[in-house]
Amino acid sequence: MPTFEDPVVDGEEACHALRALAHATRSFEQPAETYVVVGDVLGGLRSLGHVLDQLASAHTSESAIPRSEDGDQWAGIEEAYAAASALRRASTLVARAEMAVDRASQHSGRIVWDSATPTALSPLPEAIAPRINADDSFQRIAPFSTPGSRPKSRRPSGMSL
Repeated sequence: MPTFEDPVVDGEEACHALRALAHATRSFEQPAETYVVVGDVLGGLRSLGHVLDQLASAHTSESAIPRSEDGDQWAGIEEAYAAASALRRASTLVARAEMAVDRASQHSGRIVWDSATPTALSPLPEAIAPRINADDSFQRIAPFSTPGSRPKSRRPSGMSL
């Protein structure tokens, strides 16, 4: 049960909840439930971005007096700012993941799952996958593609992981 006041307890609970979700999502009895879970993951990513920003701020707050393990205050300040910088970078990466999951949610929301017995679908070949949404800025370029068959990436300049 979340406390909404104790970040240590709530952080531990979030970790356990994500582990349970990873276990539970190994299979779905009803594929339509994936939309709900994608939405919940999206909400979790939004919260995670806030958590990372708040952790970064806590590392550099005026009330914090950091010291290194050997008591050096300047080394502690340097480590605190390095940690804050890494946390802000993580927040940026989570924001990118949030955009990708939001896009997945939009696509998933347009699916009407048939209740009939599913027929076996062969896996979608890597060569065809980029044609599904050629304007997808999150498109993965397969490192194992045959030479000359790699799709062109359309990522905006300046955005990378």
